[in-house]
Amino acid sequence: MSKVFVLGATGQLGSAVVKSLVEKNVSVTAYVRDASKAEKLFGQSDKLNVVQGGYEDLDVFRAAVAGHERLFLMVQSFTDMRGVKHAFSKIAYEAGVKQIVDISCTQEMAPAWRSNAVCESHRTCEEAIINIPNRGKYVALRPAFFFSNHFMGDIHTIRNGNVIMGCNPPNEKRMWISPTDISALAVNALTESIEHHNDCTYEMTSEALSGDERAQLLSKVLGKDIKYVQRSALEEYKANVSVGMPHDTAYAFVEYFPQGQGHITRGLPILLGRDPESLEAWLEKNKQAFLQ
Repeated sequence: MSKVFVLGATGQLGSAVVKSLVEKNVSVTAYVRDASKAEKLFGQSDKLNVVQGGYEDLDVFRAAVAGHERLFLMVQSFTDMRGVKHAFSKIAYEAGVKQIVDISCTQEMAPAWRSNAVCESHRTCEEAIINIPNRGKYVALRPAFFFSNHFMGDIHTIRNGNVIMGCNPPNEKRMWISPTDISALAVNALTESIEHHNDCTYEMTSEALSGDERAQLLSKVLGKDIKYVQRSALEEYKANVSVGMPHDTAYAFVEYFPQGQGHITRGLPILLGRDPESLEAWLEKNKQAFLQ
């Protein structure tokens, strides 16, 4: 089976991809900033090779990616996502990589051209990769909001006040997807026939849920009354900035408005080979974190 190179291997999605690939007996190279963190996450395996490097270490990546046929591309950069993704993809294709599976951004965040800085950043990344001369195949996964985003702010407001907060109206729906499903689809694309997935783009939305609906699910799972509280756009913006978002990203999440109030990706069971995970099921698996 093809050797897989994983960029962003110690992150939420990358680590799940690495573990699943190793379990499938696939040879994996994990590209990480901190080798000790990788050892704690993955332990030892004759199927796993760890390479230490950052986004700036292109020569390290160039030497390490040789001999791999597939690349999982997960880049977290507020400042130069396009530059990083393009540089690593170009080197990978030139080294003989035949397929890149990239974590991009759902089109639900882009109701009009250049209307949203977050989606615009991902759009330019996709275009930069697609336009690389003589490239291999390119599969873009476009997930909606991750269920695990509840660990960012909601977990604290639930612990401290039994509320979740946002600036959108309580009945306005947003699109959601389980990180378990994102990593599972990535693994499928990286292990199934390259020709099968070709240059596909896969939107990934399993549920459209309002703030009130999420609060009801949290109440059911956690066994206590959780309310959704609408706060002002300014309060939302300040909360985003407080966790390290630059202005354009923080503003984009405040101004985000879904097209059509929530399109569910009907084809997910085809891609996953099962039904997608529900928010309720994900909360059941993680409820202890919210109750501490």
